[in-house]
Amino acid sequence: MNGRIGFCPEPVATSLRVRSVWALLLLSLVVGFVFFAHLGGYPLFDVDEGAFAEATREMLASGDYGFPMLDGAPRFDKPILIYWLQAAAMALFGVDTWSARLPSAVAAVLWVFATWHFARHRFGARPALLAAAILATAIGPWAIGRAATADAWLNLWLALAAFDAWRHIESHRRAPLIRAYLWMALGFLTKGPVAVLVPGAAVLLYCTAQREWRRFWAMLRDPIGWLVFLAVALPWYGYALWREGWAFVEGFFLKHNVQRFADTLERHGGDWWYFLAVTPLLLAPWTFLLVPALTRIWADRTVALRRFLWFWAVFVVIFFSLAQTKLPHYALYGITPLALLLANHQDHARGKWLATVPVLAALIVVITATLPALLVEVAQRSDRLSPFHQALAASALEAWPVEAYLAAGAVLLLIVAFWRCQALLSSEISALLSAAVVCLWLAFRLLPWAGEVLQGPIQRAAVAAQGKAVVNVGLRAPSFSFYRQAITPKRPPEPGEWFVTRIDRLPEFPYTLRYEARGVVLGERTP
Repeated sequence: MNGRIGFCPEPVATSLRVRSVWALLLLSLVVGFVFFAHLGGYPLFDVDEGAFAEATREMLASGDYGFPMLDGAPRFDKPILIYWLQAAAMALFGVDTWSARLPSAVAAVLWVFATWHFARHRFGARPALLAAAILATAIGPWAIGRAATADAWLNLWLALAAFDAWRHIESHRRAPLIRAYLWMALGFLTKGPVAVLVPGAAVLLYCTAQREWRRFWAMLRDPIGWLVFLAVALPWYGYALWREGWAFVEGFFLKHNVQRFADTLERHGGDWWYFLAVTPLLLAPWTFLLVPALTRIWADRTVALRRFLWFWAVFVVIFFSLAQTKLPHYALYGITPLALLLANHQDHARGKWLATVPVLAALIVVITATLPALLVEVAQRSDRLSPFHQALAASALEAWPVEAYLAAGAVLLLIVAFWRCQALLSSEISALLSAAVVCLWLAFRLLPWAGEVLQGPIQRAAVAAQGKAVVNVGLRAPSFSFYRQAITPKRPPEPGEWFVTRIDRLPEFPYTLRYEARGVVLGERTP
């Protein structure tokens, strides 16, 4: 036995190491399941997933990998990197839903373990495991890690950039700073200026609080860092400007960046407290772990790294609250520091708040199991839904089989079992398994149901229209083109051409009905 003060006896230390290894193996298994299981088991959700997947399909079909096109027109929403990643997946595994979502799942796994690695060297094995568990199984990060969009990769780059910026601050080594510039450049290729704004603001706020402006200025003007950033990001942006001219500046920078902040785009607005309400929901079922973290926010000002993490998280909430366009996934840009802070403060709370995770997990299952019946009831009583959405909602209960209630009961029993076995499993493992079971419930039951209700008619209409010349005269669903494997231009049809639209947007010109299902209409224009 080692008798030195502060050291564990050898058998105890060995036991702790073994438990840590088994916990890491369990975390790896859970992460693999929650992000990859049933990844292609439900249709693409419009508008975002459908737009990304269809633009990538068109890239593969045309062989033009320089700029994304959607239904034959330039798509200025996002830069090029996500399309390249999706194109690589589709080239390897085929053009389908699973391969469109695969890059996001890979990014989410890397995001989780990058956070675990950063936390393990600064906070220890237990908080690192818990932070990774939160990122893997909280509803927000989990959902974005299974979506065929750019945000999982953006969150990975944000985390890596902030982590390496901190490594530079604490060690004064140059290599982490150069890597931070690289991650920001890749983020700039993934979603644009936000990839620089978030980690840059976190560092600026920290250095300002420390009165270390010279350090920030030195980080900002590092010539090698800028060389790396420009070498990675500048070539494609230069090509896009050369190819599309002012339309690229206006479409990407002005509309999808400046205007999103200054104006409400596509009716995605909200009150000033929007992200204060959304963030706890995105953290479910780990939401109540916010309580011990928030109660110690003042004490954290004396701990350098925690101060940095709070600056990062709070900046995201405040900045995007000021923006006029508000979308839930914007809050995810600050979810990484919150996961680290929540994990750290469980020691101060003696882990008691972890017992709320199985309870909230069970509540999520109950709410989602009753959602189909609730949706039908709301649709019948509401006079604000359009005829199109009324038609979609009317099938909500039909698409929910009786077996789903049996599955919900089985999931609830599992959660109760994990909760009862906390003494055997530990409170962290019990919470992790409860949250993971909820993620699998959502992946195997709720998402396929939502996909059938919202996207099923669109997918079947696309199959019915295969081989036909079809134009779009009122349906905002780019997945229609993805499923029919052909571009669907947005213009009035010529006589003899088919068109797709919504039941509440039927055209005035003469036509013959060719297909109709739950609000989605295919017609052929007649002379």
